Amino acid sequence: MQSLKEFVGYTKKSLSIQDTYALRENAANLGIGETALVESAGFAIANEIQKTHDLERITFVCGSGGKGAIGIATARHLINKYDIKVSFVGDPSKIRNRSAKLNFDMLSDMIDIDRIIDSVPQSFRKDITNAELVIDALIGCGMKGRLSSTLISVITAMNKSSKHTISIDIPSGIDGNTGMPNLAYVKTNHTYCLHKIKDGLVKSEKAGEVSVLDIGMPFSAELLTGPGDIFMATKPRLMSDNKLSHGKVLILGGTEYGGASMLASFAASNSLAALLSGAGYVTACLPENVATIARSITNSPIFINAVWDNADKIAEQVSKIRHDVLVIGPGMDATHKETIARLLQIEKTAGKSVLVDAGAIKTIASQKRLIGANTILTPHDGEFRMLSGFNTKDANLYERAKRAISFAKKCGAVVVLKGHNTVITDGNLLKINKANTPALATMGTGDVLSGIIAAYASVHKNLFEASSAGVYAHSRIGDTLYDKKGLHITADDLIASIPESLKRFDRIT
Repeated sequence: MQSLKEFVGYTKKSLSIQDTYALRENAANLGIGETALVESAGFAIANEIQKTHDLERITFVCGSGGKGAIGIATARHLINKYDIKVSFVGDPSKIRNRSAKLNFDMLSDMIDIDRIIDSVPQSFRKDITNAELVIDALIGCGMKGRLSSTLISVITAMNKSSKHTISIDIPSGIDGNTGMPNLAYVKTNHTYCLHKIKDGLVKSEKAGEVSVLDIGMPFSAELLTGPGDIFMATKPRLMSDNKLSHGKVLILGGTEYGGASMLASFAASNSLAALLSGAGYVTACLPENVATIARSITNSPIFINAVWDNADKIAEQVSKIRHDVLVIGPGMDATHKETIARLLQIEKTAGKSVLVDAGAIKTIASQKRLIGANTILTPHDGEFRMLSGFNTKDANLYERAKRAISFAKKCGAVVVLKGHNTVITDGNLLKINKANTPALATMGTGDVLSGIIAAYASVHKNLFEASSAGVYAHSRIGDTLYDKKGLHITADDLIASIPESLKRFDRIT
């Protein structure tokens, strides 16, 4: 992965709240858990304070979440060098964050920690008044809803003290996405952003001076796909949701000539994968002979007989089918060139998302004007050469990534260059998915991938993030199955394992 350091520039310049949580998930997947990151962040902040402040007395104001954990860890690193006071806002017996609990217990063995549960004690006001520096480790990016009266009182006391204040990552009370203040917020002098600046602070005047600290977050946590990408693309289900409110996918494929049973199987795989991955409503529009067989395989998606007489008829038919994303290409060939081009133009004009796969790639390769920001392209190396003119079959990962970025930037689409190391890029951002086994190198698994990506794209409108989630989910399921079945995996095996593999990402609100 050393050669991929050059691609750090193809990661996000600032992070949303969702990005931050996703990054932590991906770091944990690489073996760097929250406890290690908290310790690293605490050390980095302590080091920065020692370099930039000549003082004796520091007061830390810490909450019960991850930001509080970092504040307590920082205090521990500085305890032998300064007169440290720590105020903990909340009931220590109710700490749910494991790192916060660990650090609270460790520091409690070293000093007395003041506890603020309901009202603000006079001792807290005294510590703030006597401090030369106040560290705001109260509320982080996970802030939800209105602040409690206790938090408002604590923040008010901090602001009234007019002491020089440093906020960790984001001033407490400021929304990490929008920069908007809550009922109260810490009026800080300086914000130490961890790893990268948060979206809400990019144009904010409420963060004071901003410094970005390196906390040891590996660049691979941003460049490599991971479970965080699935969390990013998974929309919580509402209790009031119905099948039409949670993603609609339309799959268009097949041919009237030969191989109907196989094509029906692929269409069923594509459709079921989309349905099981989170789309609420899936329709497959297929030639009549293919649709008939597909219905005998499964009746979960809707299979509609396609009118293949001419492009006008199929375009009219497709326009009446509810969908957010169109998957086009499985089982199609050169005889469908006019139909494919017509449909791609219609979807582009309508602003619908389109996943172009298999046979449709041949059409779009000769009519690149049809490619746009609404398009996901899923070529293998041979199809990518047809699209871009670049031969990546025997290229190393570094070269494949460079070529994919170049083409995606030129055409404006999301490119999923499939392979053992799959490259996902929109020309500005890059993700690499590193498969651990070759178990998915078998027929039909590509149709499952298309269905999974389409499902995420139907509920999460960022096509790059949806593609990253889909590729990782597909690969993750394959690697899990390899542990059970070795290299003897079929598309049916993949589909059957989707619910178990994705269940941990389910959220109901």
